[in-house]
Amino acid sequence: MKTSITAHGRAVEEHWTDVAGTRTRYLAAGRGSPVLLLHGEGGVSEEWDRVLGGLAGSHRVIAVDMPGYGYTEPISDASPAAMAAFAWKFAHRVHAERPAVMGHSLGGSIAVHMALQRPTHIPALVLISSSGMGHAVNPAMVVQSVTPLGDLTRWLVPVLPCGPRLLVASMAVIGSVRPWRMSPRWTSSQVKALSSPEALRTTLRSQRASVGLLGQKELLVRRLPELPMPILVAWGTHDRMLPFWQAIGARRRLSRGQLKLIPCTGHMVPQESAGPLLGAVRPFLARNSRGAERSGDSDE
Repeated sequence: MKTSITAHGRAVEEHWTDVAGTRTRYLAAGRGSPVLLLHGEGGVSEEWDRVLGGLAGSHRVIAVDMPGYGYTEPISDASPAAMAAFAWKFAHRVHAERPAVMGHSLGGSIAVHMALQRPTHIPALVLISSSGMGHAVNPAMVVQSVTPLGDLTRWLVPVLPCGPRLLVASMAVIGSVRPWRMSPRWTSSQVKALSSPEALRTTLRSQRASVGLLGQKELLVRRLPELPMPILVAWGTHDRMLPFWQAIGARRRLSRGQLKLIPCTGHMVPQESAGPLLGAVRPFLARNSRGAERSGDSDE
């Protein structure tokens, strides 16, 4: 099943499909070599709406709601490795078996796991403010993970008047330098998704699996030297969730790596600074994405 919408002058189709029994929502635009977009923790595919339009002229761009987030049904395991295995099943379902992969925040760690699981199937990797690149993390995430505050937030937000809207507003303020740059489509879709307890439940499970008293638990940065594909690391210099020096440390471990630091930008890079991000991503993908995929989708 699919419906057509428009984002930043480009036709974007909203699709629903079944992935190993999980009803899954995704957005797709353009034709050409496939690029798979993975959103951050607690996010929705609309965080990529400006990137979808910016890449659709030369690529088939696919942004998926990960299980338990957005509008996709949950799966039993919310770990990045399990999400990566799901992402490969999804890629096969939509005939994008060799996609370039872009991941933001939690999506970055999922993207790294995808690359570790099938290193010869990803021609290029883009990690944007990726988790797993160092221990340091915003203390608020530590508090949410190791104290009952996380459970309290999960229960209160859906029942409080304007609770989801206030949570999304706080996400925009903490996650960006210029929160007014968040798109109305992202805001409305994010509010709707967080009106259901499921996304908050999945987010808390994911946080507690990845963040502890000493910060981030799984340091994927140590495994970056195992990856053979070209990798672009992009980060906002004013990221208050994950400090930008983690990007520099990640780049130093890459044999085929590039680094793009985006000034006056927080954690929500795809929304806040899509233009500078696309300025780095477009030539990177032009040089390195060589997918030869079928462009049709298989939907239900």
